[in-house]
Amino acid sequence: MSYLTDTQIEAMADAALNSYEFACSWDEALHAAVEYSMDEYGIKPRRSAALLALKQAKLRWHGASLAAPTINWG
Repeated sequence: MSYLTDTQIEAMADAALNSYEFACSWDEALHAAVEYSMDEYGIKPRRSAALLALKQAKLRWHGASLAAPTINWG
């Protein structure tokens, strides 16, 4: 049994975030993270690793949305 490193999980998070930007679906993003791990590392990640990558992707998305400028219509 192989375990993913922190760097590999971060790469999975990148794949998940990229998927979310196009599909607007966190379910698809999770699937993309799992597929990335299997394609790049030949490792089917444990559910906990896949969910950690998804959580990191969601945190990055939230950070980017907070950093984006807002329009004051009023």
